[in-house]
Amino acid sequence: MKGCLLIHGFTGSPATVASMKEVIAAGGFRVSAPCLPGHDGGFDELSRVTWEDWYEEVRKAYKALRKETELVYCAGISLGALLCMKLALDEGWGVRAMVLMATSLSLSRVATIGLNCVRYTPLRWFVHAFPKNLNKNIADPEGRVVYGELSQPMMPARAVYELADLQRELKPNLSRITNPVLLIHGQGDLIAPPSNVDFIRKSIASDVVETIILPRSRHVITMDYEKDRVALATLDFFKKFA
Repeated sequence: MKGCLLIHGFTGSPATVASMKEVIAAGGFRVSAPCLPGHDGGFDELSRVTWEDWYEEVRKAYKALRKETELVYCAGISLGALLCMKLALDEGWGVRAMVLMATSLSLSRVATIGLNCVRYTPLRWFVHAFPKNLNKNIADPEGRVVYGELSQPMMPARAVYELADLQRELKPNLSRITNPVLLIHGQGDLIAPPSNVDFIRKSIASDVVETIILPRSRHVITMDYEKDRVALATLDFFKKFA
C-alpha cells in the first residue's frame, strides 16, 4: 500500500482538496488529509497558531502514514505546498515524490508591500486582519461559491505573518530538496504569481522537476475549472515513482 499526504491551503480546509482525495484514493493510495491547526475554528483560533503548529500536524500525519504504508507521497496547495517542502527538507527521500500546487513561496508584489507596511510599522496595532478576495482565488463562479463556504472569510494578520515566516524559513534551504517534484500552477494566479514556478525550478536540486501551467485557473486550483486535470496529473506523477 502507498500513502499520500494531502495538505490544504491557508484559511482552507480538507474539504477544499476533497476532489483530489477521491481520485488519488481510487488510484490505490491511502490518503491522509489533515486539518491544519486553527483552520477548524474561527478567526481567533487561527490567530493563535504558529507555522510550527501547522508543521507539527503534518509531521504527525506523515509518521502515521509511514507506519501504515510502504511509500509516502506528498501533495499540497499554497501553504500546504510550503509544508510539503519543509517535510521533504526534514525527511529527504522519505517523501517519495511531491506535487506542489499554487506554491506560495512568494506572494504578489502588492500583497508583499502591503504586508510589510502593516507588520513593520505602527499599523500592526490597528490592522488585525486582511480581506479575502474570492475572485482572486478562483475563476470558476461555482467553485468560488463553494470555496467561500468551505474556507474562512478573513485572514488574521498574525496568521499571515506566520506564513511569511515559513517562507523565510524555506528559501535559503531549497537547494537541499532532491525529491521528484511536479509543479502545478494557475496562469491567472493573482495570490502567488506563476513566477514562483521558475524560482523553485532554479532553486531546488531535484533531477526530476515537471511543470503544468493551467490556462484557465487562478490560485485555488483544486476547486477551479481544471481541478480534474490537477487530480489526475497528481495521481499519474506519483505512479511514475511507485
